[in-house]
Amino acid sequence: MLAENCGYEIVDGQVFQLSPAEEDHGTEHFVLPAVLGAFLAPEYKGTVDMLTRPSTGSNFAPDVSILPRARDPETGGRHIEDIIFEVIDTESLAHVTDKTRKLIARGVRRAFMIDVHDRSVSEWSREEDRWTELADDATIVDRCFAVPVPVRALVAEALNENVVAEALVARTNPVIARVEQRGELRGAQRGSLRGRREALGVLLGARGVALSAEQAARIEACDDAATLDAWVARAATAQRADDVFGG
Repeated sequence: MLAENCGYEIVDGQVFQLSPAEEDHGTEHFVLPAVLGAFLAPEYKGTVDMLTRPSTGSNFAPDVSILPRARDPETGGRHIEDIIFEVIDTESLAHVTDKTRKLIARGVRRAFMIDVHDRSVSEWSREEDRWTELADDATIVDRCFAVPVPVRALVAEALNENVVAEALVARTNPVIARVEQRGELRGAQRGSLRGRREALGVLLGARGVALSAEQAARIEACDDAATLDAWVARAATAQRADDVFGG
């Protein structure tokens, strides 16, 4: 059994050293958890490089794992991963495939692989016992995610900020909900102020009171409801524009 942070994996009794990542691989390691974390359902959590022992002769860590937050009631430990993501660069496809087969046999439900060279995303097919590349416009729908994960967002860095924001909105993130509420309130306030200005204009027009350009601009610039209400009240009996403004 390997200790955490030891820098090695064991596959069928053979020890493999985990090499430091090249730039593209390291970037993907940074981006992938950030994107996936925004999509997680509340009952699930993500981990990075978490060691798993699928058999007595193997002990290795998927790049990103998704698993239940709840502890296993039988063992008191964690549950086996529901989903794993592997990022490949210098690591051979055969090595990743071998590890994936063992993790699937251990109980992992789904496995995905991201190739940093061609920016492709593939999913492991149990039926065909091989990797199947996903279309750029595909989405990953799973109980682990509150909303579907766009495949392209996992490899297109330019999309990250937008898809994360969209995911947080779809999950009704409380901070974003408060921002939206403030926006709706401001919209309602703007509508209310606009209604007061329109009422003022109608009253003055009905009484034949003309406004100078400066007075019209003053009304348009006013964003205080109480002031506009006072002007509307005065406009009901105003004989001239100065009666409205108290001048």
